[in-house]
Amino acid sequence: MLQRIQSLFLLLAAAAMLVASATPLAFFMYNGDKVIFEAMGVYINKTLNDSTWGLFVLGMVSSILSLITVFLYKQRMLQIRLSVFNILLMIGFYLYFGFILYKLFPVESLGFQKVGVGIIMPVIALILTILAIRNIGADEALIRSLNRLRK
Repeated sequence: MLQRIQSLFLLLAAAAMLVASATPLAFFMYNGDKVIFEAMGVYINKTLNDSTWGLFVLGMVSSILSLITVFLYKQRMLQIRLSVFNILLMIGFYLYFGFILYKLFPVESLGFQKVGVGIIMPVIALILTILAIRNIGADEALIRSLNRLRK
């Protein structure tokens, strides 16, 4: 279970999505006010302006799904399917982030300051999940080839 490299990749992907859900995603200036965009909400001058709990839910579901996938090591095809679904959740995280940003603030009056750690983590989790899928597929191919030799 935890001896396989894909288990390590999936655990690191779960940790990355957990970090994405808990840390600031981006920092902006909007009409002279400091805006901090987190997965739980948009804070203007350190007061909650809008709740973005959907991003938090997407990040947590992705993290939990990665953890569940680690323990399904006997069902490799299910692991691959759940990992592909998890990749779709990570892409959805970015799409929802962009949608919220576009919906809440007019782009022409929004001044970007810096990227938070949280916005980079889903990309890292995405890469780790792809690496896990490749290794799970390699395990499945090895098992199938050994089954052919037994027959």
